Amino acid sequence: MSVRFRPLALLKRSVFGARPFSSSSAVLQEKSSSIFGDVTEVQPENNRSKRDFSDSLQSMGNADEEFDVSKVTLNNDTKLQEFIGHTPKSAVAKLLTPLKQQIYEANVKQNGFFKNNEPVTLTTGEKYKLKLSARELEALEPSMYLKSFRLKSSWKKATIFLRFVSGMNVNEAITQGQFHSKKIGKEVSKLLQEGVEEAHQLGLDAKELYISQIWCGSDGMWRKRVDPKGRGRTGIIHHPYIHVRAVLKTPQTQKRLAWEKEQKELKKKAISQLPNEKLRFKLEGHYKW
Repeated sequence: MSVRFRPLALLKRSVFGARPFSSSSAVLQEKSSSIFGDVTEVQPENNRSKRDFSDSLQSMGNADEEFDVSKVTLNNDTKLQEFIGHTPKSAVAKLLTPLKQQIYEANVKQNGFFKNNEPVTLTTGEKYKLKLSARELEALEPSMYLKSFRLKSSWKKATIFLRFVSGMNVNEAITQGQFHSKKIGKEVSKLLQEGVEEAHQLGLDAKELYISQIWCGSDGMWRKRVDPKGRGRTGIIHHPYIHVRAVLKTPQTQKRLAWEKEQKELKKKAISQLPNEKLRFKLEGHYKW
């Protein structure tokens, strides 16, 4: 039995019903290695719309001197700040409309703090009143929120010092933390020092800041260690880790709270030890037990 092999070109023609593709190396080089010829067109490298990040940074510099990428930071790059949204803005500018912002600032300038339903005259001569809830007032008043990293201490030890510095001036609390017998004092002092640096960036007076709230909580994942005991017994020693949170505020909040307390005292009724009624019994000169 003889077997005949058909040529490869005839096999391709019989299977696909068309002539086989044929291209030489010279044609491929002319068409930029494209086997389809004029069907597709290779875009030149000069017409790229996107460039590498390094090329875009290099183009930011002047033609005479090279651009130093290492000098680009978040503090000196205004376009990067606008893109990320880290430009420092007050809560009044973020949350209030332009008209309410003018009324709020005029009210604070007039009274030293914001008073609800207080008539205010703007520069245009128009008079307005603005009423805000207690939650809105807390959000609009200047404040700072601080949080620490993982600290090696316990709730009981930390709470002793945190209650001591609560309500204290920030600079005074930093001094107390440096010389306090508790080790957590130095960690809290470092945390408050970071708050002082951030206050300068936000345009707040760090000397007037006070600690409105300060607390601690468990940081989780406490380290465990075996505690060997007598008679073949063992226990487990837990090494606690905590974190500290603090809220710093300005004297504007103190003035508002003092005024609200005074108004609350004025609204109270007079307290009398005896009821304001006629006596319906006879008074005697001695007590009867």
